[in-house]
Amino acid sequence: MATARSAAKKAAKKVVRTAAKTMAAEVAAGPAAKKVVRAAAAAVEAVTSSVSTETVQHIGGLLQAARARRFLKESSVAPAVVVSPPQGATADSSEIQTVSALNLGRMADLMGGQVGNARMNIVRRLDRSLVITANAPALRAVRNSSPGLRIFHATYLYPQYLRPLGEELAELEIQQVPGATAKKFKVRLIDTAGAPVVGVKIRALLEWEGAHISAKTGQDGVAEFAVPQVYARVELLIVEPEHTYWSKYVEGFDRVAAPKVVDIAVAPLIPDAFALMGHYAPYDATAGQGVKVGVIDSGVGPHQDLTVSGGAGLVTEDDAADFLDNGIGHGTHVAGTIAGALSAAGLYGVAPACTLMSYRVCPKTGNKGRAQSVDVAAAIEKAISDGCDLVNISMGSVEAMPEVPEMLQKAREAGMVIFAATGNDGAELLRYPARYSHTQAVGALGRDATFPADSPEQFQRSEVVRGKEFVAEFSNYGLGADFIGPGVAVMSTFPGERYAMMSGTSMATPFTTGMAARLLSRAPNVLNMPKGPDRADAIIRLVSGSTRMPGWSDVYGSFGVVRA
Repeated sequence: MATARSAAKKAAKKVVRTAAKTMAAEVAAGPAAKKVVRAAAAAVEAVTSSVSTETVQHIGGLLQAARARRFLKESSVAPAVVVSPPQGATADSSEIQTVSALNLGRMADLMGGQVGNARMNIVRRLDRSLVITANAPALRAVRNSSPGLRIFHATYLYPQYLRPLGEELAELEIQQVPGATAKKFKVRLIDTAGAPVVGVKIRALLEWEGAHISAKTGQDGVAEFAVPQVYARVELLIVEPEHTYWSKYVEGFDRVAAPKVVDIAVAPLIPDAFALMGHYAPYDATAGQGVKVGVIDSGVGPHQDLTVSGGAGLVTEDDAADFLDNGIGHGTHVAGTIAGALSAAGLYGVAPACTLMSYRVCPKTGNKGRAQSVDVAAAIEKAISDGCDLVNISMGSVEAMPEVPEMLQKAREAGMVIFAATGNDGAELLRYPARYSHTQAVGALGRDATFPADSPEQFQRSEVVRGKEFVAEFSNYGLGADFIGPGVAVMSTFPGERYAMMSGTSMATPFTTGMAARLLSRAPNVLNMPKGPDRADAIIRLVSGSTRMPGWSDVYGSFGVVRA
């Protein structure tokens, strides 16, 4: 852990600002759709950056600090406990007998009939293991009964997507004292047609260390601010819509010189004026046909562009039949990149004809942005039983998950291939489960001119550049990285029949999973092989043999970018 955290803290690199220009999309749609897309491109072109070079340098440092703070705040130990016999344990071993006794509710047998204050509940059964919640006396009893058992806490995994400064800054928001002297001003947020943009949080950054105030736009698109007298400047205005519009940074001003109203125009995400996926995989309505793809995530849908054929809710005490998105939108966005149908605006998934399955591992309440490793292991087990060919896991943990490798081995024996995100720490560090040998680890790249010049994505460009492509500054890397795919400014589906832009290795992974489905659907000799490890290996060889090497080091993805 110390090494991982040290690597994350040292991940800060020189931020290189790139001047990006818009370009009209040539999507696989009719002339009318193309005309609308070109009109949107012209509107985006009118929105120019107002952030100075000095401010850019400050933003780079702020982003790095926010990322390190998020990394250090991540809880690693989850409440569930796994009780597992060692590999090779026989039916008559004390370990198997102890697990059997627990499974039958005979805890008193382990404690000589004196249960006392020991408390234990079985959460689920996972292959030969039990997932339990237990207090200290119960765990001591289990350990004493069979010292050879493996007993360990589950760990938490986190979606590997970026909200550039949103949640990371939340804890640094200033709570203003009523009646305190403050300079007031308003921000009026409009779209490129001049209409008010409602319900978007805007942050006014007062110090480069992160202190800020925030307000949300009302029905008139106006948000009101009051800057405390102790702060000399508003360094930056940060506009980060959750969906529908591009994020934007705007240069600040001295507090005493604050204008009464600051007008900010945000560019629409849809229609897609950049066609990122068009550079890597032209639309193919039949791509992925006959291939079953599982998405282990926050849930999927509902969305008009997505057809979910089934799945399950794997969160303990949640509805097992509820595989819909828990509200954060991450799983729906991931699924859209894999299997989204062609929208009227030209967005599409790279394997829209595949059979899509959703396995929700993030809860509906509480902390919706994380999952327990035991639930991920259970989701893999369910995907195996459902006959998935490919599985996407756009989540990661810095902690090992001892219960997961056995499930990954079972997946391989079932002829299934799992793609997992390397992580967004900007470090030479692969998060789990991407670090395990029976997953295919995917990092993220970006492409010039696929986002507005004044969007935060300009700060995700690393110094590793070849032509128009660059390794994403946040993307984890290492010798175990297998593939790299587009993960900067990816537009996809979002709950509520909306669309959103997200960045992260979370976004690069479904591109690679979808491309694998695309290739597998065209290779019936591999798709129809008997389920087994030979089939899993054949799928990997098929995908790794259909790639393009961008020209940078293998540590960013030894196989390169999957080609259509």
